Formats: sequence, structure tokens, C-alpha cells
Amino acid sequence: MSDARGLLDRITAFRRRLDAAPEVGPGHAPVEQPEALRQSLRQITGAAPVAEGPTPPLTDRAQQLVQTARQLLDRQRRFAADPLVAANPAADDVLVAYHRETVAVMNSAVRMVQLLPPSPTMQLKLCDGLAGVLEIVRERLEVQERAATARRADAARVDRLAAVLGAMSVLRPADMAAVAALADELLDDARQTKPLRFLYADPLSVRSPGGPEFPAPARFLAAHGLTVAQVVARVVPYDYEWAGRPLVPVVAALLMDCGMMRVPAEVLAQPGPLAPDQRRVVEQHPRYGADLVLKYIPDGGLVAAAVASHHERADGTGYGAGLKGSHIPPLGRLLAVADVYAALCSPRPHRPAQDTRAALTDVLLSADQGLLDRDFAEYLAHLSFYPVGSVVELTDGRVGVVAANSPNRLDPRAPGRPVVAVLAEADGTLLPRPDHLDLSAAGRGSIHRSLPADRRRAVLGSRYPDLCS
Repeated sequence: MSDARGLLDRITAFRRRLDAAPEVGPGHAPVEQPEALRQSLRQITGAAPVAEGPTPPLTDRAQQLVQTARQLLDRQRRFAADPLVAANPAADDVLVAYHRETVAVMNSAVRMVQLLPPSPTMQLKLCDGLAGVLEIVRERLEVQERAATARRADAARVDRLAAVLGAMSVLRPADMAAVAALADELLDDARQTKPLRFLYADPLSVRSPGGPEFPAPARFLAAHGLTVAQVVARVVPYDYEWAGRPLVPVVAALLMDCGMMRVPAEVLAQPGPLAPDQRRVVEQHPRYGADLVLKYIPDGGLVAAAVASHHERADGTGYGAGLKGSHIPPLGRLLAVADVYAALCSPRPHRPAQDTRAALTDVLLSADQGLLDRDFAEYLAHLSFYPVGSVVELTDGRVGVVAANSPNRLDPRAPGRPVVAVLAEADGTLLPRPDHLDLSAAGRGSIHRSLPADRRRAVLGSRYPDLCS
């Protein structure tokens, strides 16, 4: 970030000098370019000194483009000051790299302003190229601002839930209305078929960049609870019991691990197996969480029962009460399925995240072995092997993003054959626009795999940083 920041500091000075420039006059009458502007341009671009002589005029068209450049510089400056960007200078952060390239393109536009010739006719011709460069800057700013907005929204949701979990852990007043509002947002996202976002925060994390501080592991638990709740919001419409009242299961998912606040963050951050005494502490969290739910939601018996039983297993090998089969409340069985799937699809200190297809396969195998509820596990097939928003590689090497899942439940191939917006050719060449491909209707071809993070950055990072975070 240091190179980009240095340039931004210099163009900030440029922007202040532009403020002193004369306003545009009518028609194409030349507007004198002040010497201060020429000097600032030389400072920004590092250009060699220019011989003394009459200062080139700026036509009306050129002055309008300078005004546009000023506005874009202001947007770039605000973006660079965003804590989510400024506090994350990692070289492998694709948004930071994209931002650095945008600054470089903006630098090219500034150089073009410096090179505007004195002749109004020649200047107008060069203005066409300057307008094109500024349009590229504008488009890139929109992309990076959209990606930052998504990051900011994820962090805000994690922090909102972490605030509730932190308050519950010390028996302070907790805003349950905020939990219900968060559940409503997630249900609305599911109705709009927005991408399922697998959220993660380090167990030792206490704040997001620029955000408030919470006791660890509140943000880790909140990120996982939000991921589980997203899964529940997408499958609950298929269940006859909960389709008419989906808010209850989504709220239960959000509060599912509130009892885990008793577990030391260092235990959850441990990369190796847990010691017996550590495991006993972890296995107490469902019961403690159920007690907390009843304390804060006096009529929340259904939610409390689900929280108490979300680690039970159909064959009796789970915890905390060793319940079996139908003795496990239905909502607890639903949470168990969503919990396992969400955990597998997210990284953990002791392992990387699994491919979504492998995670779904593991959940279905667990159901087939009698560990998880078979019906609830099969609901996950509605997410497809590759949920909406997944970046995938096709069997012919092309790369795209899953845009929609096939609605045909009778086709056994449907979970692996969604609609894909193809973004890049097999050789990595980016397409000028997405090419939508319905794999369920295609005569041949299918998805080979989810694209690993390093390949996503290499293939798509230069244009789609929001798909690479």
C-alpha cells in the first residue's frame, strides 16, 4: 500500500491546486491553465522540468475532464482511507492489489492532463483518449467500492451478532430485536437468491478494521452463526413444519453457539486435537446456551431446545444429552445438518475449508450412516454442489461463477449442473462480458471443481476482486 499511498498523497496536493483553477466558460473558449497546476502536475508525475514559455490553455472540454478527474481523485482518496483497505496492506489481498492498479491508471490520466497541447484542435483530440482513461478509472472505482461494500456489510453483521453474544456471556442486556432483524435480512437475501457467503473470523479476533471491540471468541462464533443461518434460510422453505415460520429456525441458528462464549478462545484457536478436559468444556456449551436463550427469550422454548440439541446425533453418539433419533427435536436436527455443512465449508485453525461439493457429500454420507437426519440433509441438495456465487472451473478449463441452480429436482444431475456465468477462457483470457451457460440443458460439459483461492486471484483478480476475497 505504501506506493499507492505515496501517489495518493501527491494527487491530493494536485486536487487542492485544481480547486483554484478557473471555472469553465461557455463554448470552447480557452481557459488559462495556472502555473500552480503545471507545477503540481510535474510533482505528481515526476516529469522533467518544462521550458518556460506561454502556459497552454484548457478548452471547455478539457476543463470538464479535469473536473471529472478531480471527482474521481476524491473517490479514490476516500477509498484509500477506508479502514477495511488501509488496515489490510497484505500483498495477497486481491482488493488491495486491485486498488493499487487503479491508482496507477489514475496516474496515467494525470500524465495525460500534463501533456495537453496548446492547440485547441489537438487538445480536443487528446481529450478523447483522456475521457477513455477516466472512464476506465470510474469503472474500476465502482468495482472496488462494490467489493469493499460487501466486506463492510459482512463485518457489520458479524459485529452486530458478536455484540449480542458478548452481552449474553456476561448476563448484560442483549438486543434480541437486533437478532430478529438480522434473521429477517438473511431470509430476504435467500429470497433474492443472493450468494451464500461463508464467513470466518479468527477465534482470537476482537475487532474488525475500524469496528468496535468484542471479547474473543465472539466474532468467530458470530461469523459461524451467520453462515449456519444463511444455510438454514435457504433450506427452510422446503420443510413443511418451518416454511410458514422461517424466522424461528434462523434465529435459532444465530444463537446456536451463544454458550460457546464460555470456551476460552485459545482452545478454539488450537491447531491440534483437544485434550480431554478441553473437550469437556466444549461439550458443555449446548446446555449452557439453552439456559441463556431461556433467560433472554422467556417464550423461546423451541429455540432453546434446538440450541441444546444441535450437537446430538441420530445414533446417540453426540452431546450434550446423548439423545437418539426422534428424541432429538426436529429443529435441533435441522441445525445439526446446517452446522456441519457450514463448518466444513469454512476454514478452521486445524484445517482449510472444504470444497462445497465435498462438504455436501460428507453431510449426505453422514446421514446415510445414521449420524444426521436424512431428510434435512437432502434439503441441502437445493443449494447444489456449488451454491450461487461459487467460482468454478468447467471440464473444458473455462472459469465462471454460479449464477443460478437448476429447479428440476427430478433430475439426479441437477445439483452438479447449475447455470454458470463464464468469465474467462481456458487460457485465462477474460471475456468482454459474461457468457451464461445452463449446464442442465447443455449436451456436454460440466463443472470440474471449485476454483482454489490462489487460482481465483490469478485468473479473475484483475477484473473481479469481489469474487476473489
